[in-house]
Amino acid sequence: MMPLMLPPRLSLQKIHINHLRCHQDFNWSCGEHLNFISGDNGSGKTTVLEAAYMLAYGRSFRQAKAPQLTRWDEKSFHIQATIQRYGPLHIRVDGKKGKVDMSLQGRKVAKRKDVFEHISLIVDAPQGVRLIDGAPGERRKWLDRLVIATQPAVYVHYQRYLRALMQRGRLLRHHATAAELESWEQQIVEHGLILNKKRSIILDKLNQELVKENDWLDLPFQIEISGQGFEKEEEWLAWLHQKRDEHQRLGRVMQGPHCDRLKISYDTREIRVCGSRGQQKVSGIVLRLAECGVLQEAKRMMPILLLDDCLESLDNTRALRLMKRLHNHQGQVLMTAPGDVSVEIHQNMQHLKLDGYGLA
Repeated sequence: MMPLMLPPRLSLQKIHINHLRCHQDFNWSCGEHLNFISGDNGSGKTTVLEAAYMLAYGRSFRQAKAPQLTRWDEKSFHIQATIQRYGPLHIRVDGKKGKVDMSLQGRKVAKRKDVFEHISLIVDAPQGVRLIDGAPGERRKWLDRLVIATQPAVYVHYQRYLRALMQRGRLLRHHATAAELESWEQQIVEHGLILNKKRSIILDKLNQELVKENDWLDLPFQIEISGQGFEKEEEWLAWLHQKRDEHQRLGRVMQGPHCDRLKISYDTREIRVCGSRGQQKVSGIVLRLAECGVLQEAKRMMPILLLDDCLESLDNTRALRLMKRLHNHQGQVLMTAPGDVSVEIHQNMQHLKLDGYGLA
């Protein structure tokens, strides 16, 4: 009998952080599978994940605008790392005063997409995108980024849909002719239908991945989009024509792919409303695991999963259940938790304990 072949996966092998937030000179060689980082508040746990994320995207995952990344008494920071893909990738990030430069295999890259198209890192963090209890726009943007990551050609349709929406709004304000409006409405519908179709494909894939998680979750878990969806071109065009006066008065279009809502539910009950903090935390991580599965299928490479404060709000039963699930995950995982976490939680994995305090 042939042995089961695991999918190729990305793995961070070693990382050096110099003058990033509280880290003055940090070196770490990571394990191939599960890596657990613990420590007191301010010891720099999240900063290690932040540095790993910057290797692919050149920016922080933290929501704060223009975060101060450089250590308080320094003028610049540097990150160097080796990531295993099919072979070793040597990446360097240099930053100072809001400017970040990236190098791959010793050569400076002109566009960051030249790096993140080859390296996928998925992060779940309290300071990052809040999928469960954040604003509707955060969930919608998360889905759209996943659609674009798996089908890059869709990005052109997003651009053209939003441009047509903006141009139609400008013409309505200036009382344009029906012929001028019809041209842009045609484009709204043309590109909007494509976006709806591509979103539906990714939603189906996400839900297929979520079904695989049901055996360790409290209740069946599903995700769907709610909004004004039109399946036929003529229906959408007729609706836009009918609503011209209303849209002119409001100054915006309140229905369409740009304002659809993502509903994440346990057994038809929306988690952000009915779920406990523990259920919400687990649900966010499960969505990231589903995202890993979708990206792995599209790119034939398992992403690196970053989980910040992954045991927040979890009782011991849920924490152990989550850790058992992560042990079965096929990709590399880097996770953080407070220093007083139970030893039982981080057994059978590489454990890094950070000591000391700083401005993390």
